Amino acid sequence: MFDDVYFSQSGGMDETRHVFLNGNHLEQRMQAQSRFAIGETGFGTGLNFLMAWELFDRIAPKGAFLDYVSVEKYPLSQDEIRKGLSSWRELLDPRLEKMLGQYPARIPGFHRMVFDGRVALTLIFDDANDALPEIVGRVDAWFLDGFTPAKNPDMWTQKVFDSIAALSNDGASFSTFTAAGFVKRGLEQAGFDVLKQKGFGKKRDMLSGVLKKTGATAKEFQNKKIVINGAGLAGTSCAHVLKQYGFNPVLVDPNGVANGASGNEIGLINPRFSAFRDGASDFYAAAFAQTLRNFSHIPDVDYKACGSLHLITNADKEARFSRTVQNWGWGDNQMALLDVQSASDVAGVSLSHSALYLPQSAQISPQKICGYYAANVLFFNTPRDGDIVIHANGAPLMGDYIHTVRGQVSIVESNEQSTKLKTNLCYGGYISAPQNGRHAVGSTFQKWLSHTNILPEDDEANLQKLTQTVDGLGNFKIIGHRAGLRIAAKDHFPVVGRMAENEYVTTAHGSHGILSSLLGAHILADYIRGGIFCVGKSTLNMLAPFRGKKA
Repeated sequence: MFDDVYFSQSGGMDETRHVFLNGNHLEQRMQAQSRFAIGETGFGTGLNFLMAWELFDRIAPKGAFLDYVSVEKYPLSQDEIRKGLSSWRELLDPRLEKMLGQYPARIPGFHRMVFDGRVALTLIFDDANDALPEIVGRVDAWFLDGFTPAKNPDMWTQKVFDSIAALSNDGASFSTFTAAGFVKRGLEQAGFDVLKQKGFGKKRDMLSGVLKKTGATAKEFQNKKIVINGAGLAGTSCAHVLKQYGFNPVLVDPNGVANGASGNEIGLINPRFSAFRDGASDFYAAAFAQTLRNFSHIPDVDYKACGSLHLITNADKEARFSRTVQNWGWGDNQMALLDVQSASDVAGVSLSHSALYLPQSAQISPQKICGYYAANVLFFNTPRDGDIVIHANGAPLMGDYIHTVRGQVSIVESNEQSTKLKTNLCYGGYISAPQNGRHAVGSTFQKWLSHTNILPEDDEANLQKLTQTVDGLGNFKIIGHRAGLRIAAKDHFPVVGRMAENEYVTTAHGSHGILSSLLGAHILADYIRGGIFCVGKSTLNMLAPFRGKKA
């Protein structure tokens, strides 16, 4: 890439240690702070991250936490990373394999990984000029890496330098392998005191420096008592995720775990599509990538990687899906438009429509994933007091700008024709790929109903919509059904964020709650712990409980 190399020929690990770890005096500083945040331009193979993680594990005090946020415009694949670091495999494991085990799909935007309850990696696949202004959080030390400024000048701009300064805590440091004059001047203009230091190997000079006083300081970690009201997907995912960050929350729900709309036995894992890339699309893209890499490792939750075909049943969908493919920046192996014959070949059954195909889509049991989330979390049926309260049931906002939507799902028995179906089909309704001899067919959408009684006419409506769109699947026998009340917002986007001091909300996840509730949980963890946020500023503002409030 750019006719440059990822490592010094004198030794990549030694260069990282000299330029970045020692250049930022990390050994002394990590021992003195309970929270430390590193920012990086140019993730590459992740060598700098892995070595910073190893140093942190070795010297940081018990209970300390490391945030590491890195921007990479041209992410490598897992195989490329493994090959690039093969010479140091024994020295980098087990952290290397832990990182690769959670390494995200190469989808533009923010991606969050948490390791060992004390390290959070936020990878941003995007141009640094666009990504850095979107970051919410504060950084203590910067690794300015990436390719040499002469060969990749777009990453070494004044906008980048100014963004780095704006994201920095008081006394934040930086170090970089380059000593280019325009880099030195740009960082000085941004507010850094810049010094030339001895470079690594044959390189005579490098730059390091410290930001002049800003008034921004790191937030100290406090392990307060957290009470989560609501034990559906939103609440149980919060409990599960908060434990990953070292908290010990409790769940409260008088109805038990997953007894509301989250109790369905089959749910599809698909993002919500939009024509353009924005804060909302980035939210769903990140949530989609996160669920795939997390759920595929969980046993006994009926996870099935089968892909999904989103049938193009009208001109509006044709235009929107075409723009989705064009603007979201996903690879052909992640998203593709298929003609009727190709879609039929993928589905394993004859279709009458072209489709948008997501080969990595999947299905899972919402009920079982809630049970997995809630395992090893204290649960109460009666109210509890806490230092921090999370409303995962929408109660405080009900009647303001969120409302309930009744939906009834029909469970049908697989037949000779439908067992050939290889993928989920979505068409305004949906039918899941066969699993355990059954399909889920859904779902009604009734804002005007507030009960959960089973309605035979809803089963008929679900099957009628299916047969009108996809013929040739045979006649189905209904063997089950379930009705629930989902919470949705007027603008069809989740509500996640701070309502007041020590009071938070995650709700209105609607029909994409399997995805959005998990990412929403990480967002609330970031609010509570004061770390780098796992989504961008634009997304946070769209999610805010009181829309229009700035992040």
